[in-house]
Amino acid sequence: MRIEKKHVVGIVLAVVVSLFAQFLSRYLPQLGAESLAMIIGILLGNTIFAGNQYGAGVKWSEKYPIEIGIALLGSTLTFKTLSKLGLNGIAFIIINMILVIGIVFLLGKYLFKVDDHSTMLMGAGNAVCGSSAIAAVAPVIKAKDDNRRTAVATVSLTGMLLLLTLPSLSHFLFGNNDLLRGALVGGTVQSVGQVVGTASLINSNVVTFATLFKLLRVIMLVFVVVLFAYIAKRQNAKEAVEEDEKAKITILPWYIIVFAILLVVNSIMALPAPIHQFSHTVSTFFGVVNLAAIGLNLKWSVIKKSGVKFLSFGFLVGAVQVLLAVILIHLFF
Repeated sequence: MRIEKKHVVGIVLAVVVSLFAQFLSRYLPQLGAESLAMIIGILLGNTIFAGNQYGAGVKWSEKYPIEIGIALLGSTLTFKTLSKLGLNGIAFIIINMILVIGIVFLLGKYLFKVDDHSTMLMGAGNAVCGSSAIAAVAPVIKAKDDNRRTAVATVSLTGMLLLLTLPSLSHFLFGNNDLLRGALVGGTVQSVGQVVGTASLINSNVVTFATLFKLLRVIMLVFVVVLFAYIAKRQNAKEAVEEDEKAKITILPWYIIVFAILLVVNSIMALPAPIHQFSHTVSTFFGVVNLAAIGLNLKWSVIKKSGVKFLSFGFLVGAVQVLLAVILIHLFF
């Protein structure tokens, strides 16, 4: 994680893009800082800032800040979140996540025929919390950087599409029922920032409900990482027995362990409000930095190679995710 001289220029570039995206999001709240950071990053990374001198720092910005952000996110959550949603809310989220992951696997394998790593990344990103979940799963399944970037871009663009459509769709389906509209937004939209952005286009009550549903999905991140690590190890067992043995020792990366510890600590003895605020601010900003860096690193050649297939995959998963959520909301509420 040490910053070397060769990293500085690229890190500064990623941070500047992130700050500009946050500033621009004030005037384009329907897009949000995360989506803007990725879009700006893609445009700049393939034109003005395509030079090799930025590569090392941008890659650093893509990997390490998000790890810190994921770890700190644990201090903003408590198991009390579960009690606020009730048994119906908990069942809705857990069953929805299981179905989404299962459908992503089926679509990835039989319809779009993408590799297993990409399928797992898409499953984690859609079921849990967008780019943060993808960043958490990628190292434990040994996914390639191009697969990770493409998955993040696809999931983020799908989330942006949901952000633009769910406010109207939720009103059409559930009228002015803020709880159900919050369940739809919090149970489907990919990243935490996009959930808040989508809900804020409806009203403040929906923001509260949607955030609660979303935080339960984030709490489930640890279990999803463990599940995909186990699946990846099973798939690789015949090819690399020795590496598989090593993987048993390091099944979880450090930031997932810290995330879980902070979650437990905050549930037992509530951490002070300033710590919550600091962790939330840093985690949110590092999420924006991650997407800015991914955009800067995502070249046209990679987009062209898998763009149509992955966008079709992502948008279909997003549509199925919404359909599943609507059905489950009618069943549980």
